[in-house]
Amino acid sequence: MRILLAYKADRRGAADPHTSLLPTGLGYLNALLCQEGFASRLVNFSRASWAEIEALLRQERPDLLGISQFTHNRFDSLKLAALAKQCNRDCVTILGGPHATHRAVPILGQHPAVDAIVLGEGEETVLELARRLAAGDRRFAGIAGLAWRDGDEIRQSLRPPIDDLDRLPCPATAMADAWETDIHRQLEFIITSRGCPAACRFCSSPQFWGRALRFRSPRSIVDEIRYIRDHYGLIYFSLRDDTFTARKERVIEFCQLLLAERLYILWNCQSRVNCVDEEMLGWMRRAGCECVQYGVESGSEAVLARLGKGITPEQVRRAARATRRAGIEFSIYLITGVPGEGEADLRATEQLIREVRPHDGQVAPLAYFPGTSLFAEAAMRGEVAGDLFEREQGAAFYVRHDPFVGRATEELLRTVARTGRRARFIGTDFAAQRRLLGFCHGTNLAAGLWRADQGDIAGAEAEYRELIKRQPENPWGHLALGELLAMTGEIGRAEREFRRVLAIVPSYFPGFLALGELRLMAGDAGGARHFFERARELNPRDSEVLERFRTLGGR
Repeated sequence: MRILLAYKADRRGAADPHTSLLPTGLGYLNALLCQEGFASRLVNFSRASWAEIEALLRQERPDLLGISQFTHNRFDSLKLAALAKQCNRDCVTILGGPHATHRAVPILGQHPAVDAIVLGEGEETVLELARRLAAGDRRFAGIAGLAWRDGDEIRQSLRPPIDDLDRLPCPATAMADAWETDIHRQLEFIITSRGCPAACRFCSSPQFWGRALRFRSPRSIVDEIRYIRDHYGLIYFSLRDDTFTARKERVIEFCQLLLAERLYILWNCQSRVNCVDEEMLGWMRRAGCECVQYGVESGSEAVLARLGKGITPEQVRRAARATRRAGIEFSIYLITGVPGEGEADLRATEQLIREVRPHDGQVAPLAYFPGTSLFAEAAMRGEVAGDLFEREQGAAFYVRHDPFVGRATEELLRTVARTGRRARFIGTDFAAQRRLLGFCHGTNLAAGLWRADQGDIAGAEAEYRELIKRQPENPWGHLALGELLAMTGEIGRAEREFRRVLAIVPSYFPGFLALGELRLMAGDAGGARHFFERARELNPRDSEVLERFRTLGGR
C-alpha cells in the first residue's frame, strides 16, 4: 500500500522560509509508518505548481493521502484533496492538523473529497487506519481519533494522548526520499514535548495536544540530535516546544548530557517568562543555547489579563535579567490590536521593551483562529460569523481593523529595533558571564564575533583559538576561525580550519560550500566545482549551492 503525507502552503506561505517547510508532525507520522513496514513518503507541495502536483499524484497513485491543514492553507489543502480524487477515485484522503481538527464538522459536511479527519495527535490513529486499509477494510467506524461521515451524520471518536513519546521514531530516519524538501532545514526543528497547561485565549495548542504536559526523555532528545548530526551534518537546532523549559530537572539533565557526550551544538528554544530561572539558564548556556524566544505579548497588565497569559510584566523583567546574565540572547513575541487596548497600554509595552532590551522581536495583530476561546466566545456573542473560516478567503482574521492597530504594530517594531541595537553583549558582559559560568563555547563564539565587529581581529582569533585548545573536537571553534581567516584573505589557513570542521562532522555541507568559495577566491574554478558538487550531493535542495553551480556554469 502506497502512502503520501503531504503539505502545501498557501501562496504567501510558500515564499516564507519557515511556513514553506513541512510541519514537524508529518515527520513523526511518516517515520512511524515506515517503521511499521508501510511504503510512506513525505511530499512538500508548497512551491510546486498544480500541474506538477497532478503529475506526481498520477505517478505515485497513493492509496492513502494525508494532508496537513492549517488556517492559512485551508483552501489549498482542500483543493489538493479534490485533485487526488480526480487522479484516483479510490485514494483515501484524510486531513490532519490544527485547522482540520477544530473545523472537522463543516469540512466533512461541505467537502466530499475529504474522506476523514484525524483529530489532534495523529500517529496511532493514522497507523490504525493504514493497517485497516491494507487489510482491504475501508470502514472508519471504530478507529479512535477520527471524524468521518456516516450517511448524513458526521461522527467523531476521540483517542487518548500517547503516554510515552519516546516510543515514536525519529523523523530523520525516514526522510531520505522526501519530495521537494530541503532536509537540512527541515531537521533543524525538533519537538521534545506535547501539551500546554496555559490558558491563552488566542492559542489553540491546549485544545489540540491537551493541557497535560507530556515529555520526551533527555536521552531521547540527545539521541535524535546525535543521529541528525552524524547523518546530515547539522550542528544548529531549534527546539520548538511551546514551553521547552516547563520541567527544570529535564532541561538540566538534557544540558548535562549534551556536555558529557560532547555534541557541541548551538540551539534555541521557546519558553514562558514564568518558567525559567538562573540555574536552568546557566546550564542551557553551557550546553550551547544561544537564544530563547519568550511570549511576552504586552507590557500592560490589563491586556495580559484579556489575553489570558497568566504572566506579569515583572516576571518578564526577571526572566530578561536572568537570560541576559547567562549570556543568552532573547527574543520576544508581541501582540497588539487586543479589544480595549489603547494608548496607555501601548506606552506600557514600549516602556517594558526599553527596560528589558530584547535582541529582537516579532509583533502581530491579534487574530481569530479555530480552537481558541477568543474565536468561540466572539462567535457566541455574534461578533464574528461561526462559519468565518469556511466562507471567507483570508489567511488571517484580525480582531480589530481600526488605525490604532497598524500604528501600534509599526511603533512596537521600531522600538524593538532600536533597543535591539543597544542590547548586544559587549566585553564587560562576557567577563561577567565567564565568572558566572566558567568556560563556555558559546561565550567564546559570541565574544569573538563582537571583537571582529569592533575591528579587533587578533582578539577575535584569540577567542576562537582558546575554544579550539580547550575543545579541539568542537566544530564551532574551527568554523568561526575559518570564517575569520577567510574574511581577512588568509585562504590557506582558512581552508585548513574548514577541513578540520569536516573531519569532525563529515556531512556538514556548508563546510564544502565554504571550501568551494575559497577555491574561487584563489582562482581555482575546478577545485571550487569539486567542493560545490560534494555540497550538492549532501543537500541538493539548498538554493545557495544551486546558485553557485549556475555561476560556475556561466564561466
